Amino acid sequence: MWEIKFLAHLRLQKLTLDESEDRTSAEFSAKNADILAEIIQVLDDKSLQLIMRDVVNDGNKALEILRDHYRGTGKPRIISLYMELTSLKMRGKECVTDYFLRTEAASTSLKSAGETISDSPLIAMVLKGLPEEFIPFNTVVMQKDSLCYGVMKKA
Repeated sequence: MWEIKFLAHLRLQKLTLDESEDRTSAEFSAKNADILAEIIQVLDDKSLQLIMRDVVNDGNKALEILRDHYRGTGKPRIISLYMELTSLKMRGKECVTDYFLRTEAASTSLKSAGETISDSPLIAMVLKGLPEEFIPFNTVVMQKDSLCYGVMKKA
């Protein structure tokens, strides 16, 4: 999601780089440096540390490094994403919609990392994280013969 938001921000700043642009031109280099400056303004310390050694006025390279890191398909990243998904719990005053959005974000991250998670385990993880007042909802959901995640979240 960060990438989509940031690319939209760059577009509003008229800082998009076209693949057909001459990469040796001064205009391309200046735009690329401006992109890096915009990236640096919004990064947290960890993300900044990921790119600061490897990029010098190269916003495109910084975006590639960040993309590779956050879409990581290595075993540690995948395990971390599964741990996040399996430990989800609905927070005290959190609304159901926000809880489902957090679930979808974790699930989407796993899909981006190349992992496929079917609806049944996803539904089980969601139900496990709901507080006691949702026991009747859990009971109804578990009695359904055929249920997909998309239908459950609308229930």
